[in-house]
Amino acid sequence: MESASRGSRARRLLPIAITVTIPWTWFAVRDIGGPLDAVAVGLPLIGATAILSSAVVAVIVGRAWPVVAGTSLFVVCSFAVIGPRLPRAIAPPDPGIRLLMANVWEANPTLDAVAPSMLARDADIVIAAEMPDDAFYERATVAATAAGLTETVHGAQLAAWSTFPMRPLAGIGLPLARVMRVGVDAPGTPFVLYVVHAPNPLRDTSFADQRRFTEVLLGAIAREHRPVVVAGDMNMSDRVVSYRLMETALTDAMEAGAFGRTTYVRGWWPTLLLRIDHIFIDPTWCAADPTTVTVAGSDHRGVEAVIGPCG
Repeated sequence: MESASRGSRARRLLPIAITVTIPWTWFAVRDIGGPLDAVAVGLPLIGATAILSSAVVAVIVGRAWPVVAGTSLFVVCSFAVIGPRLPRAIAPPDPGIRLLMANVWEANPTLDAVAPSMLARDADIVIAAEMPDDAFYERATVAATAAGLTETVHGAQLAAWSTFPMRPLAGIGLPLARVMRVGVDAPGTPFVLYVVHAPNPLRDTSFADQRRFTEVLLGAIAREHRPVVVAGDMNMSDRVVSYRLMETALTDAMEAGAFGRTTYVRGWWPTLLLRIDHIFIDPTWCAADPTTVTVAGSDHRGVEAVIGPCG
């Protein structure tokens, strides 16, 4: 009789155990990418929905197990969201180069205020993505020159201004509106700068194509003979496969002793906690003082960090 009771209890507990365990398989399957990248983008809402709906179900059925299952899913979502944002112990660079990158936004309603809001940061290199037109670039260049950033490279909707000599380099087979390759002759530490505005997998392309874009980018980086810095609106959540590929090859400068912050802030999108604007640096380089920056009228937060060779 006691054996039958134990067997009955085990049968009741088995579905609960399975329900609690299944969410944790996320970490085993997420690198499949594709549709799972879309799930990864939605994890904050999935986690919040899980904890709230499980509480409602628990009240309706008069049992606690739905809350246990919902909590398990919530914890998995929390780990998956927080994990890529945790601070890393990265030594400060010496010498340090302050770099700022911001998406201007082609529908920006306050274009005249954009350049001043970016240049006020006193960065050595300022990068703009998604510029609306050449007229904006020309006005920004006048302001940048007055601020001491006398060197500039411009390609399609991308531009960089710098206190160091710069020159355009050959492309890598991706559209110039998406990737601009620049040689930066910083004193004692010349490097190659990739300015990126990648297609949006929720609108312009697919997550599978985003991965292929990333693989082409990383292939080009692997062929460089100088240190590489990648900065831009990469439309790449830090929860998708492409981000993990980038972080395997390079260092995420925005995690240097700081918690990674959300960068897409338009409308209801902040609920998804999307960190899609990035500064990646050569693995031989170091970083310090990462922060996000308000750029007048933009739907993104700019990203800024001090980067350079390790001291």
